[in-house]
Amino acid sequence: MLFSAEALESEICKLRGLLQMLHEDQPDVLEDVFEFHVGSLISHSSPEQHGYIRTCAQEMLATIRALPRRVESRGPDFRLMPEMLAVA
Repeated sequence: MLFSAEALESEICKLRGLLQMLHEDQPDVLEDVFEFHVGSLISHSSPEQHGYIRTCAQEMLATIRALPRRVESRGPDFRLMPEMLAVA
């Protein structure tokens, strides 16, 4: 089954969202998931779309890698009025 142009764009958008989540939460699997999904998109598209998919995917990966990652705190902050401690 080959993707239509609209379905392909939708799948590329889904991949972008997935990669953004992985960039934040599981960066160690980002490359593997990226390769798997790009291969899947290529295998379900016509040969004329392969170059577009590869170009789009590489740009997307570069953009996502350039995004800053959130740094998770070590847990909840139970201090009362922590801003007051900084002033004192």
